[in-house]
Amino acid sequence: MSILSYLARCLHLRSSYDSSLIIRDVAYFSGSDAHVNHKLDIFLPAPSKTLLSPADEEEPQKKVPIIVHIHGGGWVRGSRTHEWRGGPTIGRTSAKEGFVGVVASYRLARISPISFFTWSFIFGLIILITSLAILSWQLITGYVAFMIVAYAYKFLYKVRIPVNLEHMADDLCRALVYVRDHIHEHCPQADTNQIFLTGHSAGAHLISLLVLDKTHFERHNFDSSSIRGVIVMSGIYSLSNPTHDSHNNIRNLMFRILYESSLMYPEGKTMYEYSPIEYIKADSTLPPFLVMSARFDMGLEIDAQRFVEKLRQHNYQVEYYVIGGITTHGTIASRFSKNEARRHFFTFIRQNMI
Repeated sequence: MSILSYLARCLHLRSSYDSSLIIRDVAYFSGSDAHVNHKLDIFLPAPSKTLLSPADEEEPQKKVPIIVHIHGGGWVRGSRTHEWRGGPTIGRTSAKEGFVGVVASYRLARISPISFFTWSFIFGLIILITSLAILSWQLITGYVAFMIVAYAYKFLYKVRIPVNLEHMADDLCRALVYVRDHIHEHCPQADTNQIFLTGHSAGAHLISLLVLDKTHFERHNFDSSSIRGVIVMSGIYSLSNPTHDSHNNIRNLMFRILYESSLMYPEGKTMYEYSPIEYIKADSTLPPFLVMSARFDMGLEIDAQRFVEKLRQHNYQVEYYVIGGITTHGTIASRFSKNEARRHFFTFIRQNMI
C-alpha cells in the first residue's frame, strides 16, 4: 500500500472494503440504442462475510439477497460512480453487511435552458459576491467561460438524443432484467427472488414509479414479485407540488424551474402520469416500503409524508423515518454508512427477507 493510500484510509477518505470485490462497468444493455450509461457496478460480499448464522455453517450455498440502488441527481446529473451521490457508499456498505450490492446508471435528461440559466445566476451571484470581497475579476471571467463550455458540452455532446422519463424507466427495467438473468455469473449465491430496490432523490422517484405503475415491468416481462422491498430516500413522489401543498407556492415554482423544466414526457403524457403517488390504489399487490427523509430536505419531506399517508390509507405496509442530526438532502445518501439511515435500511431488509 502506498503512503498516500495509507493516509487516505487513516483519514477515512477511502473505504476499507476490498476493491477487488467490485465488478465495474458491466453493460446491462447492448441493443442498437445502447448508451454509455447502460452500465452497473456489482459489489460482492467478502468470502468471510455471510448472512448465515452459526447453526447454518453447513449450508455454504445459502442464497444471498440483492440490493439494487439507483442514484439521484435531479434527472440530469449524477452517476453510479459519484461518491457524493451515495451509490458507491451504499454498494460497499451492502456488501459489508453480507448482501450483493448493485448500483446502476441510466440515461439522463438534457438540462433545460431556464434551469441552466437559473442555476448559473444563483452560483454567479455567489461568485460575484466572493469576487468583490477578494477584488478578483478573473474569478468572474473564469466562471462565465466555464459555464459556457459546460452547457455547450451538455447540450451538443453529452446528451445527443433527448431523453424522457420513459427512457429512464426502460433503462432501470433493463438493469433489473440483467440482474435477474446474469447476476449468477458474478455471484452464484445471489438470490434473484429477493431483490430490494433502493433509490435516492430522482432515483427514489424512478423506482417508486416502476413498482407502482406496473406497466413498465410488464413491458419488459419482469416479474415484480421478486421485489421484496422498496427503500426510498429523499424522493419525489408528486412532480407538480413536491415541496408544498399549494401548486403556486414559491418552493414549488422553484422546483419546476430548476428540476421539472428539464423533464420530457412521451407524446400525450404529462407529469401526472409520472408521479408515483397517482398510482397508489386499493386492491394492488405492493412490496413493503421504507421511506426516509433528511432533517433538512429542501421541503421534500412534505411529499414523503403525503406519500406515506396515502400508502397507509390503502393499508399497504410502510415505515417512515426522518434522519436527524445535520443530515441534508445530499448527505442522507453520501454519508449513508455513518448516519441513522443505514440502521433503518438494513433492519428493514432483514425483516422482509424470506
